[in-house]
Amino acid sequence: MKKPNRSILVLVAMMGFFAFILPKSLSAEGKFKERIQRRISSQSAIQYEPYYLEQQEISSGEFEQGGKNLPKEEALIEARRFNKPDSSITPSISSYAIYKTDYKAEIEDNVATVKGSVLFEVFKKGWTQLSLVSSSVGLIDVSVNKGASFVTMQGGKYYLMVDKPGRYNLEIEFLIKAARERENGPGSFSFEMMPAPISQFEFTMPESGVDIFVEPAIKTEVKRETNKTIAWAIMPNTNNLMVRWTKALPKEDITPVKLEPKLYADTTTYASVGEGLIRCTTNINYSILQSEVSSLRVALPEDVSVLDVRGNDLRDWKISKKDTQQYVDIYLNFGVKGNYALTLSYERNIGEGSVVADVPQVKALGTERETGYFGIAAATNVELAVNKIDRVNLIDIKELPSSIWGSTTSPILLAFKYLNHPFAIAIDVTKHEELPVLVAAIDSASYITLETDEGKSLTKAIYQVRNNVKQFVHLILPPEATLWSVFVAGKPKKPAKDKNGDILIPLEKSQLAGQTLTQFPVEIVYLSSSSKLGLVGGLKLRLPQTDIPISSLDWRAYLPLDYVYFNFGGDVKLSERGRGRPFIAAMAGAGSSLRQSADSIGEQFAPMVKQDFYQEVKSAQMKGVLPIKIDVPEEGRMYHFSKLLVTEKESPWVSVNFIKVSRKIQGFFKFLIFVLILILGAIFIKKLPKHKKAQDIS
Repeated sequence: MKKPNRSILVLVAMMGFFAFILPKSLSAEGKFKERIQRRISSQSAIQYEPYYLEQQEISSGEFEQGGKNLPKEEALIEARRFNKPDSSITPSISSYAIYKTDYKAEIEDNVATVKGSVLFEVFKKGWTQLSLVSSSVGLIDVSVNKGASFVTMQGGKYYLMVDKPGRYNLEIEFLIKAARERENGPGSFSFEMMPAPISQFEFTMPESGVDIFVEPAIKTEVKRETNKTIAWAIMPNTNNLMVRWTKALPKEDITPVKLEPKLYADTTTYASVGEGLIRCTTNINYSILQSEVSSLRVALPEDVSVLDVRGNDLRDWKISKKDTQQYVDIYLNFGVKGNYALTLSYERNIGEGSVVADVPQVKALGTERETGYFGIAAATNVELAVNKIDRVNLIDIKELPSSIWGSTTSPILLAFKYLNHPFAIAIDVTKHEELPVLVAAIDSASYITLETDEGKSLTKAIYQVRNNVKQFVHLILPPEATLWSVFVAGKPKKPAKDKNGDILIPLEKSQLAGQTLTQFPVEIVYLSSSSKLGLVGGLKLRLPQTDIPISSLDWRAYLPLDYVYFNFGGDVKLSERGRGRPFIAAMAGAGSSLRQSADSIGEQFAPMVKQDFYQEVKSAQMKGVLPIKIDVPEEGRMYHFSKLLVTEKESPWVSVNFIKVSRKIQGFFKFLIFVLILILGAIFIKKLPKHKKAQDIS
């Protein structure tokens, strides 16, 4: 079966008619009806072809393309490529296209006579069936200009059957019963029409003074003549058409009346009090009725500073003052009607200290009625209380609109509601003295001290700091101490000294992690000196004093091995787990250490703590350069101390007595000390009952 070789789809042709032909026709000269009819009747160069292939064609296993018959599988692919679905997707659709229709109707009594002219084209050989009209009409005549054709009825419709492809002109005539309420009263009728990309409909009513309505018409023109009324309509692609008519109402000359706009305003104001100011944000929600407005005006007290005005389509705003009032004129890009929202930000100076402050108010001028709410919060540590109110109601803060709650992070303390202007709100503002709070803290401090028998002491301190705004940490080192190294957050820093001789170490600002500040380490190393250790004597070690409190302190002190230590004192607590345990370690890298036995490698570190070592390091010190990282050798008898809550005025210390004893007889010496303690204890216990008897006799 061969099909005409067409180049453009019918669907594209229909869309092209509306997108290209109809707009051009509307721009032509002359009346609308004449322009449309002239454009429709002109010869079109558009070539049409059917939307889809017949189901029977694909099912037969062939598809003609360029003179070739393709197998069914390839035919299905080509059908999809040309937007022609196979039988499993879309049912069979007849291969014909209706180009345009033209219907005319006249009514006599209650019967309408409809005549239609239809231009259509058939694309396939064999019988093609076209739906004409519902079988509820009285069908008078159906004719086509060529070929064999006949009319059949099935499923409540009349159908036209043609047997050849080609372009046809169809003429149809039928009768419809019209519905009318009474003689010459309102009436209507409807019928099923053949859908086309564009259709014309003309209806003649043998009455004058009638209004005629055609639905769904794109445009309807009504022409009134003597004893008849003619309505012409241009129709879209539709299956049904309805006509209604009624007696035309007499036209009266209506004098246009310009209505004055009516404005109503709902106002919400959030005010925060603190730092000698009342800062306010007011939202005015207008309801504009009857006519549009292109400008608005609000009034405020003269001593109020307007900070900002915001609104949709806001062109400009300006301030003017008159009679102890200032006026804000708001200009819009165009007139508005209905709802309009305006936001103003402003502030008033109320003075420092405890005062009685009047809350400023915004009045929307030109309104029939204005109601509003006030929510007042404290921005700083001030106490707010109601002093005096006039024509306002004190309400619960839960009754405030959500727009006020969304404007603040501070708790709202006072809430008011007013019904109209004027009103007054005066509040007592009581200023309280601010107390200092911690802006930096040391969560933990770890100290390692190496003491030599030559009286040299090398200490390394690591502070875990959280800092908000503090610029420096002030350190007071022990007497005769020399600072060697400073690192903050792992980076070398240059220390400084203030006029009091305190060491200043620059701090970083902690990062915010959720609601808490992160820690960073501050590491210092310093060398201090005292008298050389003798055979018998006492030793006192002191840590630096900081101006930031320390939550917990951990201190490991390494003392020379050739001594016996007893009678510990100080403001730190000696831990049992670190009481006199021999310990030798070499710190490597960032604080990692390898601990070994003192008896095996203790002598390796002896040269490091000699006088020459400290002199060499001291001679290497320079100002204005970044320090190097120093590690403290861990050698000797280790004692562990701890303390909680070290204030900024404390300098933790420990004292101890010592006796120099050879390591070979240290155990025996310890035993003698233990025996001596037992003897002294026994003597004390023995004397205690005699002392008690003497007290009883007396």
